[in-house]
Amino acid sequence: MSDKAENNRLSRAFYGLALVTLIGWLSIIGKSIIVPVMIGIIGVYLFVVAADALKKIPLLKSAPRIIRRLLILILFAIILVGLILFITQNAQGISAAVPRYASHFEELAVRLFSIFGVVDAIDWDMIIARITETISISSMMNYAVSSVYSFGTVLVTALLYAVFLAAELDDLPEKTRKAFGNDNKAASAITLANRINQRVGAYLGAKTLVNLILGLISLIILLLLGVEFALFWALLIALLNYIPYIGSIIGVIFPVSIALLQTGSLLSGALAFVTLMAAQIYVGSFLEPKMLGRSVNLSPFMVLLALSFWVAIWGSIGAILAVPLTAVVMIILSEIESTRPLAILMSERGEI
Repeated sequence: MSDKAENNRLSRAFYGLALVTLIGWLSIIGKSIIVPVMIGIIGVYLFVVAADALKKIPLLKSAPRIIRRLLILILFAIILVGLILFITQNAQGISAAVPRYASHFEELAVRLFSIFGVVDAIDWDMIIARITETISISSMMNYAVSSVYSFGTVLVTALLYAVFLAAELDDLPEKTRKAFGNDNKAASAITLANRINQRVGAYLGAKTLVNLILGLISLIILLLLGVEFALFWALLIALLNYIPYIGSIIGVIFPVSIALLQTGSLLSGALAFVTLMAAQIYVGSFLEPKMLGRSVNLSPFMVLLALSFWVAIWGSIGAILAVPLTAVVMIILSEIESTRPLAILMSERGEI
């Protein structure tokens, strides 16, 4: 009897590993199809949370759900188009400012190397020529515009998926009951879906609010420091903060570099770095834990591991989706008796 039980456990482990491998392989080869769908599903969570939030507005408190969702849909579409136009315009502006930044970089480098007495040993004309050959302004503009266009295409496709998914939300419980043909199983599936919706929806809603606050604080800092394209960099910081841990660091690097190259002053760069990092530390250490709480309940190690995994599969999009996708996996594993220990190990404090 023990041998049979052992064989069953080995069989389940083998089939589980095979299933994970198959899902990973399909995720890689089906990236162009799966990524817009996943973004669309994430968009539905934000869509529903935002539509429910409109209830707090007196004029819309008694409005039908379809009206609130339609208003949010229109708002999302306007924001999406506005973002694409805004990013494209700022990419062109930054590309046009590259020669000026290169000149300030040369002046800064000369001052730094003069401290060590090696400035005469460096052929700056050759270095600038090499930089000019390597960094083509027209190429940068074309790359930036094509990147924005490609990402915008993905977002438009995801928005269409989100619209049709949101339209079917109200019918999903009845469809689930008919699909399972068993009220108990259907109820369990609906309960599981509600847990996922609540956990992921709470995380995305709170994270979005945190990022908006961080972006606003960063915008005020950048405007006070006189950094060019302040709104663009503040938006970039807010968006990159969706990526756990490393996103906040990457977001700060760009405006700090611009502050440094814009004036050629080390003091400007240092001041931008200190103030922006202070905002990041405040948001990451105090505001975010308070607002997010235990919305996803993932251990820090699991977040880093998930980040590495999804980045390897889907790149930068995977970095943004890593936390909600892994939270969904953990919740599903917690509902299966044989995989419940894995869910406990993935959790922050062993409580699921």
